[in-house]
Amino acid sequence: MNYASVWPAPSKRTCSDSEEMDDNTVLNFHAARDVSQRSRAGTIYYVIIFIIIAVMTPYFREHPWFMSVMGGLVVAGTVVRGVCVWLFERTYSEINNYWYIAFTTAIFTQALAWSMISMMSINFYGWDWTTMVACLSAAAFSAGAITSFSIYYRTTLAYLTIMFVPTLVMTVIVNTQYSLTATFLFSAYLVYLLRNAKRLNAEYWTALRNAQLLDERARELEAKNAELESFAYSVSHDLRSPLRSLDGFSRLLLEEAGDKLNSEEKDYLQRIYKAAQRMGQLIDDLLQLSRINRVSFTPQKVDLSTLVKTNFDKLREIEPSRTVEIEIQPGIEVRGDASLLEIALQNLLNNSWKYTGKQKRPKIRFGSTTFNGEAAYYIKDNGVGFDTRYSEKLFGPFQRLHGVDEFPGTGIGLATVKRIVNRHGGHVWANSKVDKGTTFYFTLGKPDLSQVNNSVNQPFF
Repeated sequence: MNYASVWPAPSKRTCSDSEEMDDNTVLNFHAARDVSQRSRAGTIYYVIIFIIIAVMTPYFREHPWFMSVMGGLVVAGTVVRGVCVWLFERTYSEINNYWYIAFTTAIFTQALAWSMISMMSINFYGWDWTTMVACLSAAAFSAGAITSFSIYYRTTLAYLTIMFVPTLVMTVIVNTQYSLTATFLFSAYLVYLLRNAKRLNAEYWTALRNAQLLDERARELEAKNAELESFAYSVSHDLRSPLRSLDGFSRLLLEEAGDKLNSEEKDYLQRIYKAAQRMGQLIDDLLQLSRINRVSFTPQKVDLSTLVKTNFDKLREIEPSRTVEIEIQPGIEVRGDASLLEIALQNLLNNSWKYTGKQKRPKIRFGSTTFNGEAAYYIKDNGVGFDTRYSEKLFGPFQRLHGVDEFPGTGIGLATVKRIVNRHGGHVWANSKVDKGTTFYFTLGKPDLSQVNNSVNQPFF
């Protein structure tokens, strides 16, 4: 369908519920809303310019009846148009096609009134300054109209015809020394406006259809992601039961029949048991990852410093034999979901704890800084680090830069961190050097900058 040449025919359904409308109706609804919003200023410009001409020229004093009628048309058009503009959502949804009739009638009424003023100025005064003010005002209104109304090319064509043709006819009838020049200038200006209106019309509908396609693709992608996450959740959940049996029976065999097995058989059984445990951890991580976008988001004031300390104390309880030096910047408070932020910090701390395991004096630091004027939070360690050429792989599921035998893990933790940070409207990234440690940074939208310092830019080790 060529939207540039067809008058919209909106559906009888409520247009605010765009999901229930067909594609053409959705486009027409957005177009009507756009043309309504674009014409807000035009609802009062006619009245203002009319008052200026009535006060500053002899027009009203010498032709009171004519100006009264024209002024009444201008005001009536302004009132109707204002109602259509400021009550668009309700009036368009309730009266539908009648909205177009009311809106365009108001536009054409104002154009006709101003066209009559310009035309009769030529008849009454010739080409004096009063006529020039009226005609230049009409030209300015027309220029604004093609920007506002070119969404509907036929509307623009009708508007420009009403605005210009009477004036062009009068320039020919009066036939003064300036008539030929005025006719040429008005005709050239009309052609220029029509060409621009057609171009703007084509550009608008192309952009509107492209925007609709992008919106549709986004909804399709969101639906597919939701379906995939639901599938992953269901599969991971269903795998738990048989895995629990595999893990439990292999452990019982090791405990009760381990002495009866030769070394090779015992090694096989231990591999089965470890693989079951690893798969159990993988399923737990997958379930946690799939829950991130499913759980409700409850923003509140969260003390990150306290969360870091709590999670670090848990790690010390799990491995009391390790001595890890930690430095926590106190009083770092943000607004976010407490449970999600705890999961993110837990994964980042687990990462630092794990990769500092081979250091003689492992160190971890948590603090805040600024990055491009935005508050950023970091967890820094002096662990094994990695080559930054592969940093983009870090935050993808199952992506690992070190072998499982060297450092255990499932490769899900940092993917979980990224999802949590994204839900907060932030970003996460990492800086690292091999054997020089790693720093993970993350932002959380627009948090309070009062607790931020630049300690991350100072030497650490």
